[in-house]
Amino acid sequence: MVLGISLLYYYQRKTIKAEEIGIGKETTIYTPWVNDYPIHVTFFRHIDTLLYGWQKSGGKDLTLWLGNSQLHSINQYSPGQQNCIRFLFDSLENSNKTVLGISYPNANLQEFLFTIIYFTNKCNKVKQIVLPVFFDDMREDKIRDDIGNANAVNFIAQGKDSSYFSNILSISNLKNKKATESAIGNDMKALDATAQEISEKFLDSIVRTYWAVWNKRPDTRGTLFNDLYKFRNSMLGIKANTKRKMIPGVYKENYEALLDIFKYCQAKNIELIVYIPPIRNDVEPPYDMKAYAGFKKEVEKDVLASHAIFMNLENLVAAKYWGTKGSTSGTGSEIDFMHFQEPGHKLIADTIFQRCKK
Repeated sequence: MVLGISLLYYYQRKTIKAEEIGIGKETTIYTPWVNDYPIHVTFFRHIDTLLYGWQKSGGKDLTLWLGNSQLHSINQYSPGQQNCIRFLFDSLENSNKTVLGISYPNANLQEFLFTIIYFTNKCNKVKQIVLPVFFDDMREDKIRDDIGNANAVNFIAQGKDSSYFSNILSISNLKNKKATESAIGNDMKALDATAQEISEKFLDSIVRTYWAVWNKRPDTRGTLFNDLYKFRNSMLGIKANTKRKMIPGVYKENYEALLDIFKYCQAKNIELIVYIPPIRNDVEPPYDMKAYAGFKKEVEKDVLASHAIFMNLENLVAAKYWGTKGSTSGTGSEIDFMHFQEPGHKLIADTIFQRCKK
C-alpha cells in the first residue's frame, strides 16, 4: 500500500490529462464554443450536449466534421487562435448551414462509422459529412469504451442500421459483449445493494472528494502507460520518423468500415467529403511509401465509385506551419507529422468551405 500510494504521488507531479499525452507540450487542444455551447467535442459522451447547443442555436442543416487530434490541436497556440471547425463555422454563419465537429485522439474508421450511425440517428439534419482518412490510423483497432458504451450500442442495435457493420469483428464482438454483460447483470441483481457494494461506493466517493490523487487515476494511468510506451520505443530505437508497417487484419477492418460509411451515406442521401489529410512534406513521412501510394489510390477509387467527393490535401499545409513535439522515446523533441499551426487550420477550412457552400 505504501509503495502504491508513493507511486500515485510521484505520477501526480507529472500527470497531464490523458487526451493530451500524445500531442506534446508544443501543441494545445482547442475545441470552440459559441453562445455557451460547444460546436466541437472530443468525447463521444458529449454528443448530446453538442446537439443540444445546435438545437438552441436554431437547428440549421448540418455539416458533421470528424477527425483525430489533428482537428482539435493547434501547434504553437496563442490565445485567440482558432481551428478548422471554428473557421468553417464562421464562414457558414450567414447561410442556412452550420458545422459541428467530433474528434478523438488516434481515431479509427470503425469508431467513425459507429459515431456517424449514432449521430445521424439522433439528428436527421446532417446533409454533409467531412471525413479525413489517415494512413497511420489504419493501424488503430477496436472501439474505445467511451464510444462503445452500453447505451450507444443498444441504441444502434435496436435500429435498422446495425447491418452496416456486420462484417466488422470489433463492432460485432462489442455488441455481443454488451449483450452478455446485460444478461449477466440481470442474473446478478440479487447482489445489488449488498453491504460490500454500498461500503465500496461510499469509500470511493469519500476518497474521490477529499484526495485529488485518487480522482486523477485515469490520467495517472495514461501517464504511466505513456512512460512504458516511451521506454519500449527507446529500447527498440523507435522515433517519430521510424517507418510503421501496416497490420493487415486491422487495416482490413478499418477499410471495411470505410466502405460501410460510403454505403451508409449513399443510403441516407448524405453528401460525403473524403480527404487525405495534410502531412509534412519537407521530410519523408514515417510510412512505407509504396504502401501509402497504394492506399491513396485505393481510397480515391472507392470514394469516386461511391459518388462521394475526394480531396487530396496532403501537401496543402506548407512546411513552415508544422512544429515539433515531445520525443516518443524519451526526453527532448522531434518532428511532428500530425499537428500544425493556425494557418494550416485556416487553409483546410477554406478548402472545405468551397465545397460546403454549394
